[in-house]
Amino acid sequence: MQLESLTVSDGVSYYYLDSGDVPGITYTTLVFVPGMGFNGGVFRKLFPLAAAHRLRIISLYRRDYSPTTSFRDADLAGIMSRTVEGQEGFLRSQAVDIATFLAMFAREQHIPLADGTSGGIVLVGWSLGSSHVHAVVAHLDALPSNVLSDLEKYLHTVVCHDVSGVFIGIPNPPGFNIGLWSETDVEKRFKLFYEWVAMHFSHKNVTSGSIDDLEFRTTLDKAHSMHELSPEELAELTSAKTFGASDALLVSIKLDVFKAMTRRAIFDTSLAEKFLPNLRVRYMCGGASPGGVVWVMHELRKCLAEPKPIYGPDAEKARDVKFKFQTEGNHFVFWDEPEVALEQYIATINL
Repeated sequence: MQLESLTVSDGVSYYYLDSGDVPGITYTTLVFVPGMGFNGGVFRKLFPLAAAHRLRIISLYRRDYSPTTSFRDADLAGIMSRTVEGQEGFLRSQAVDIATFLAMFAREQHIPLADGTSGGIVLVGWSLGSSHVHAVVAHLDALPSNVLSDLEKYLHTVVCHDVSGVFIGIPNPPGFNIGLWSETDVEKRFKLFYEWVAMHFSHKNVTSGSIDDLEFRTTLDKAHSMHELSPEELAELTSAKTFGASDALLVSIKLDVFKAMTRRAIFDTSLAEKFLPNLRVRYMCGGASPGGVVWVMHELRKCLAEPKPIYGPDAEKARDVKFKFQTEGNHFVFWDEPEVALEQYIATINL
């Protein structure tokens, strides 16, 4: 499978994998934004299954994941400024780039237009990639008019898969500490992170909403995802360097900045009424994913009913938002069980 590329702005090119056109039918294009430490190749097991599900799958390589353009010092100045304005500006710039990619791809590839939940584009953020998806929705007002008009024709749904609380402005649950961020060696820290997040967590009940039914440390007696890969094979899908550099900077963005971004994305009626008012926002988590990502979905669902305590006095539900608590599959379900994963994504999109 060959990497393709699109140049979205002066000197910035995004590389991606493409499962290919599906001739003769109205297909839906799923565009995946991968999470911390992983490049677009992590979704490759979904590709052979796409056409049978009337799907075309695109997997982005985010900035700093070669061969996509690396961040320049000027790109990171805002995020490193530790100011609200600088960090919001960084997230806005990523939103504009990804939205521009979507519009250019749709235009150049002549993909089917959106018709309800068929055709068009579904933007899927996995883990840290969900922050980029939220950024796109939050900053639709920053898009050039031609990009926005294209998205109006194509983008009908966004999905956040296993989003962490920090990226939506919700603190971790009490006592939650996975104890790996103190490791100073980046390679070792990435290994600890990957082996932890790729485990299968043995929750009592992911749908009850009770934190007591979730597991934060104990895992099933089952090998973690991708355990069969050699170090060289894993290295083809990952970057410990980026994990410890720009991804770590993204995770360090102030909680209030992510909170404001989430407010703009789903709790700002003036923005939602003006920009893609019919956009559908979906959240899903795996039945054996880390307890923190299950817990935060319940917390965000509570906020739909009463957003003001977390998201401020002007916050109110502004978009079509729904949640899917899967009963199987861990954080890497698309690797372990790709057919199950596609069925989960389709079910979530169609809520």
